[in-house]
Amino acid sequence: MNNRRQFLKGAGATLLAPFISQLELQAAGKSDQLPQRFLIFMKSSGIYTDSIIPKQFQSKSKDKFSMTSLDKLELPKSLNPLNKFKSKMAIIQGLSGKMCAGGHSSWYGALGGYRVSGTHTPGSKPLWASVDTRLGRLNPAPFNNIGLAVAGKALGDKTTEGTVYPGISATDTGIELPYQASPSMAYEQLFGSAVSKSGNAKSRRAVKNNILDFMVKDIRYMEKNLPTAEKEKLERYVNAFEELQTRNEKLQAMKKQIAAGAPELTENYKSQKFLTRQECHSELAVTSLITGVTNVAVIRLDNLAMNYSGIGVNKNVHGIGHDEDVEGMTPDEAREKIQQHHAKLLEKMATKLESIPEGNGTMLDNTMILYISDAGEKHHSSLGDWPMVVIGGCGGKLKTPGHFVQYPEYGKAGHKTICNWWTTVLNAYGDPVKHFGNLDLELRKNGLPQEGNLPELMV
Repeated sequence: MNNRRQFLKGAGATLLAPFISQLELQAAGKSDQLPQRFLIFMKSSGIYTDSIIPKQFQSKSKDKFSMTSLDKLELPKSLNPLNKFKSKMAIIQGLSGKMCAGGHSSWYGALGGYRVSGTHTPGSKPLWASVDTRLGRLNPAPFNNIGLAVAGKALGDKTTEGTVYPGISATDTGIELPYQASPSMAYEQLFGSAVSKSGNAKSRRAVKNNILDFMVKDIRYMEKNLPTAEKEKLERYVNAFEELQTRNEKLQAMKKQIAAGAPELTENYKSQKFLTRQECHSELAVTSLITGVTNVAVIRLDNLAMNYSGIGVNKNVHGIGHDEDVEGMTPDEAREKIQQHHAKLLEKMATKLESIPEGNGTMLDNTMILYISDAGEKHHSSLGDWPMVVIGGCGGKLKTPGHFVQYPEYGKAGHKTICNWWTTVLNAYGDPVKHFGNLDLELRKNGLPQEGNLPELMV
């Protein structure tokens, strides 16, 4: 422990090395070696298949695989704000997810590829690390991955302050990733140590590090007297404390870099207005990527209790999902208006990343922004389709940018699943997993192969 403490105390210059290296790679134009970034925009209550399908394909059969350039296709109204990014975006449809829980939410299934017990409650703990966590480990930063959420769990949870557990991401078997609901608290956690102008900031950090040191030392001493099973549990806690200490050192080494790129802490970050909080979380996520605080961020945009009255949709998401009457519009028009609002947030983040040069292109070229639902293709989803929108150059590792990708519908030859998609993403970015997630037993029974990646999307 003493050796480790001595290392950390002198680690400032060493921890700057990766960022100096990054600047050198950019100058040399070696984009393939630049950090890869991932921003997952997660909405509740489904993304309806027809709502994001290009107009030329809305009446076509879905019995064959097709990959068509978006250049000459007309985007649906809900995606109009993204028109200028057609060459760097993809619409992917036809992938199912019946190995996950359907209903109001798939819980960890969207990013984990498996079913948890129950459709109205999170049920059992996560079975393994979700894909965002695995991508974070492939692209390490002070925060390997962060989660931001406007509220807690999918159904009726109105918790909007502090740490929440929406049941989306997991760091390991049985360990859920905590999300931060409060924009102001998230700001402090991500950027506070770098932008604080308080004269006591340095001493507060020193006290925090000393406390962590003593906690780890005491736990290690106690660990010697525990049975094996308890030692394993305690080891996880120790690792968490040590990771926190290391993270603090990394953030300090990056202080100037973070301070230069951190957003301004305005009164908006204390707002209780739902749409304002969405905007703040979006700003925090994209700025975290830009400053290098993290390379992987997930935003839980809403839950079923949320109301989009700020854009004229006077009905909560749950009611719209059940096709209840909405003042002045149909439920389909309400869903379209909400998705168009989401598309505007996506456009703003993509524009920011596009404005920052990196290597031979921009930061957007080395980023994947994914717009997806935790509930597949509709409210009370059966998960026969899991539509998604991908924005960014994806580091040149996938063929998807600039295309509408349609897989054969469920049960037909050539049909694939969301687990094939995640296997493809992990393989493309350096995790050679044979297959991520569970298999669909019905597809397997009917002789439809589903294991492995999607070679037609791989570069």
